[in-house]
Amino acid sequence: MAEFASPEFSTATTADKLPAAPAAPEDVTTTLDIDPSVSAGISANDGRNWGNFHLLQRLGAGGFGEVYRAWDPVLEREIAVKLLLPSGLDADQEFSSIVAEARAIARVRHPNIVSVYGVDRRNGRVGFWSDYVRGRTLTNLVETDGPLSVEQVARIGATLCDALAAVHAAGLLHRDVKASNAMRDENGRVLLMDFGLSQELHRAAQPAGTPKYMAPELLARGNATVQSDVYAMGVLLMFLVTGTYPLSEKLETSSSTAPAASQGPALKIPPALNVILRRATDPDPQLRYASATRFAEALTALVPQTKPVLPRKRSNKVLWTAAAVLALCLGIALTPQFRTAIQSKVAGTTPEAYKDYIAADDALARYDKPGNTALAISLYRKTLEHSPDFALAEAGLARASWRMYLDTSDAKWVTQANEASDRAINMNPNLAAVQMTAGSLHVAQGKFDLGLQELLKAQELDERSADVHAALGEAYRQQGRLDQAKTELQSAIDLAPDNWRWPYLLGALYLDTGDFKSAEGNFNLALTKTRDNAAVLYNIGVLRWQEKRLPEARAAFEQAIHLSPTMNSVMALGSVLMLQGDYADAASTCRRAVELNPNSWFAWGSLGTAYEWSSGNLKDVTDAYTRAIAIAEEARKNTPDDPALISQLGSFYASLHKEAQAMPLLRQALLLAPKDPDVISRVGTAYEALGRRQDAIKLIDQALKLGFSADYARKTPALRNLRHDPNAPPQIRE
Repeated sequence: MAEFASPEFSTATTADKLPAAPAAPEDVTTTLDIDPSVSAGISANDGRNWGNFHLLQRLGAGGFGEVYRAWDPVLEREIAVKLLLPSGLDADQEFSSIVAEARAIARVRHPNIVSVYGVDRRNGRVGFWSDYVRGRTLTNLVETDGPLSVEQVARIGATLCDALAAVHAAGLLHRDVKASNAMRDENGRVLLMDFGLSQELHRAAQPAGTPKYMAPELLARGNATVQSDVYAMGVLLMFLVTGTYPLSEKLETSSSTAPAASQGPALKIPPALNVILRRATDPDPQLRYASATRFAEALTALVPQTKPVLPRKRSNKVLWTAAAVLALCLGIALTPQFRTAIQSKVAGTTPEAYKDYIAADDALARYDKPGNTALAISLYRKTLEHSPDFALAEAGLARASWRMYLDTSDAKWVTQANEASDRAINMNPNLAAVQMTAGSLHVAQGKFDLGLQELLKAQELDERSADVHAALGEAYRQQGRLDQAKTELQSAIDLAPDNWRWPYLLGALYLDTGDFKSAEGNFNLALTKTRDNAAVLYNIGVLRWQEKRLPEARAAFEQAIHLSPTMNSVMALGSVLMLQGDYADAASTCRRAVELNPNSWFAWGSLGTAYEWSSGNLKDVTDAYTRAIAIAEEARKNTPDDPALISQLGSFYASLHKEAQAMPLLRQALLLAPKDPDVISRVGTAYEALGRRQDAIKLIDQALKLGFSADYARKTPALRNLRHDPNAPPQIRE
């Protein structure tokens, strides 16, 4: 329940709105692998559908399937679709295999890996889809531009090895590392792609991989390992630096099953790189690098450590300081008007517009105060009326619009946020605040790779921006990289010690990870900077709740509501009232939450629960849950893999005893979040509502072992009957 968001961002339920899909240029390659030998003569537009996806252009085909440029009409974005060829397996077995692999791949989060969005069986064919990224494969790059320099190979290799290490860390193997399975996009980013899925279904029929890249043990029918992936990466880098495959020159004519690896890389490879590649491709797996990370470290040593001295755009602060010093030297009084004139000139706007822009920033910085977000939007728009090309104001408008979406759940604000961010990027992409805004929006809407890339670019533009460090912290948090998230948020605190948001966000992260002492310290630090802050008081209430100090939690929520009656605080108070057995007041409080945000499925669902536990009026209960279901179903179209939403939706159906609709959702939620105690407990409670007592007991027990609150399980009326079952977990049994 803890609120955690970067200053104006949090996880979204509405996707980007993109323009109609343009035609693909002939020199563009998608992020799904294509066999160039079978792509000649492919039609420009097949006019076909795969489910609701429009297949715009067949880009190629290979031994495992066909690749299409496609259009997703629901999210209105271009995607790449790969349809697998029949494998000879039973249809259900085939689908189960690919879904299992897709779930594993979904665990991999890395800015240089193209993630799979989804997998399905439609129109009788199994397929999966991912980003459609415009760029060139490394095969095409070498064939067109020739072999690369040692430094280029080392940089690309270190990046790909780091991405490969992320695959291995998720418990997977790539199994088909090769130059055509890596690409450089239009922005210069190197991507590793097409691992796992296309090989999994055919693994029993043939060795996985491409012969020129296969380690000797694989050609001898051995098992794939981390070391066989390292070997393939070594071959890939040999190709980049030589334009050939030195280890496989005798492969096609030799009677041996192993390539001529013992001869080592060709002598034309420069000595320093040659030593590294010889080790990576050693015939003995035990003598290769023990991990892709070690391989990356060796390659990084070849990259010059001295950064090139590039002309840097001076920050606004530096330029203002220089102007101020000049003014003092000339004997000019540094009046507020003079400061504003200098700052507005540096920002590229007029003094009048700049004043409104600063006022908008100040209002948004205290988004916890009622009306401040709307005020910020109004001031940003006023700024843009006077200065329509002011990129910083467009970026601010994007952040404020997203904040309004979080407060209202109205999807129109998502569209406005994305449009303002796009305008800011088009005006000036070299401003840290502009890149930070774009990156934060993309992270909030589930585009982690793109968002992280933009945030890292923002950091390059301004290494001392506390806002950028905080936004990076949120991105790392969403990827589960909690140590990095804490480091970035602490950096934000160090850079801007007077800003309440950074200790508030760090405290929320500690709260989510169960470190209550650190959470309390950071929340108290935030309160010393803004005593009248409803957002901080809300999270202090959550902290007290999790510490089982319900009276203190109630007091904190009531204080937060007095300052700013937001839906979250009102809903939290209603939940505490329910746990205290005050069901009538809880229902009244939840009705107030619905009035504050009638577009929230969470508010309507909680109202249904409050009605169910208090009056028991069937019509009231049914009406509230029905409304919650309608809103949640719409939200699920945009975030079909959100386990919290899916488990809540399943529980709403279960509360109405609609088992046929509830069960698929509940099972899906467990598959998406098998270790999340909140999701597991919610599904267990729904099973209890459906009369599946034994399954419910198992799930509640599992959730308790993973850290779910036994105090809550002992108090919630939804588990009252289960607690009297002799098989109930002992810590909650009555």
